[in-house]
Amino acid sequence: MTTDPTPLRVGIVGTSWWADSMYLPAFAAHPGASVVGLCGRTAATAEALAATWDVPWFSVDSDDFLDPERLDAVVVATGTDSHEELTMTALDRGLHVLCEKPLAPDVAAADRMARRAAETGAITLVPFTYRYMPTNQFVKRLIDTGYVGTPFHLNMRYFTGYARDHEYNWRFDQELAGSGVLGDLGSHWLHVARWLLGEITHIGCVSDSFYQRGPRPDGSPYEQNEDSALMTVRFANGAHGSLQVCAASWEGTEFNQTHHLDLHGTDGTIYAVNDWSNLQQVSGVRADQPGPAQVLDVPDDIWNGARRDRVHDTYRDVFRAGGAMVGDWVDAVRAGRPIEPDIAEGAIVQHLIDLATQSAAGDGRLLDARR
Repeated sequence: MTTDPTPLRVGIVGTSWWADSMYLPAFAAHPGASVVGLCGRTAATAEALAATWDVPWFSVDSDDFLDPERLDAVVVATGTDSHEELTMTALDRGLHVLCEKPLAPDVAAADRMARRAAETGAITLVPFTYRYMPTNQFVKRLIDTGYVGTPFHLNMRYFTGYARDHEYNWRFDQELAGSGVLGDLGSHWLHVARWLLGEITHIGCVSDSFYQRGPRPDGSPYEQNEDSALMTVRFANGAHGSLQVCAASWEGTEFNQTHHLDLHGTDGTIYAVNDWSNLQQVSGVRADQPGPAQVLDVPDDIWNGARRDRVHDTYRDVFRAGGAMVGDWVDAVRAGRPIEPDIAEGAIVQHLIDLATQSAAGDGRLLDARR
């Protein structure tokens, strides 16, 4: 537990664009934390990123880097296949851990990580970023305050196009990633669905690879993961849902990405859309009111000062100026209190990903997800 008033000493393992665009800006904006070290695979990349962000120490040796004499907490922002080893080492050395999603290539590894986190009492976080966006926060509030009554149907769609270039991408390499779009995008939607409606008791899936990809950089063969998947789920409260994720889509927006949500309940309906350009909107209609659905204003306290006109500006403000996710984790570590979504939640989501993969390999039937 870190109770000292001096800033939390954070190390980041991974020097990709994500460390540069998400973690380093978010920590720089938080007065309670300081990134004191970076660790990457190549010295030149780690040194350059450290210089850009004025980080005093960099390394290419992760075992040496995870030093509790120099760090209080670590961000694991590497490929999925390295998450378990890095996280377990950090936990064993008394460090608090933020580990990227999907948590692991399979549920056995994820469960080992969750057990070790529970044994050590570390404050952990798995960054399911989309739960923090204002439209999703508003949908959650509307559900919790009874706008739709008893929910019975949830439909969520995540369309993007990073699979369309045919190039090798480790996310589609089964040995390195475990699953493809199910782990990368499906993990987000499975978590958000659980956050909105509760435990998922059954899951089925159909998936496919619509784009064939190039060989590994060394020319060796590999088994290619799916780039599109449609999951069917049942919730413990009796609701059911469809969760669609596709990285082979052409959306034509600024980020070539769109999110859509439809939620029906006994007393009303909610629609949410985010086109990742300029539209981030929630609409609704109640059964006791005349239709059609009307745009519902997202409350100011949910925006929390974030810019509203351009989605990428909103995104930056939520995680930097607003302190969501990364800032919340820093505050939790400094206070010595748990935070969600933690590694235990990441393991539950990985369990669902594994079952979805199993269902897709068969005939797509619903599988019992209760543990």
